[in-house]
Amino acid sequence: MANEEHIALLKKGAESWNQWREENPDAKPDFSKADLRGTKLQNANLSDSNLEEVKFQFSNLKGAILTGSNVNRGKFQDVNLSNVKLDNADLKQVNFFEANLQYADMENSNLQGAQFNEDTTLFQTNFKGANLKEASGLMENQIRDCLVNKETKLPEYLGEETDDDFLLQM
Repeated sequence: MANEEHIALLKKGAESWNQWREENPDAKPDFSKADLRGTKLQNANLSDSNLEEVKFQFSNLKGAILTGSNVNRGKFQDVNLSNVKLDNADLKQVNFFEANLQYADMENSNLQGAQFNEDTTLFQTNFKGANLKEASGLMENQIRDCLVNKETKLPEYLGEETDDDFLLQM
């Protein structure tokens, strides 16, 4: 369960939160199952946090750092995640419906079973080395706008349509 002190600190804003993180570099923030809908967390340092099942719907996390975080089953519906760092994160079964993931760094992240839709904005999203097996709702035109490599594991329904020549272009 979420640490109420961490939630109270975070709700004061990214600047206060980031200062606390600098003063407590070994802390492992726990926001599991927290309701953070509608929060403004631009540039917040949420790296190595437990964000499992957090509700972020309608929030702004532009430029936030979530590197190495556990975000399994998180809800990012209609969230601004542009320029966010979600590399090396655990993002299994995350809902990204209508999310803005432009320029997001999701390199080497586990996105198994993640949910996307046609209104998910993917442009220059870094999926290099990411595991997108069993992800749903992705379309070939969305993936063509992303950064992928040979280590990227795409869903089977895209693997049939996307050939090695495409992957080598990225």
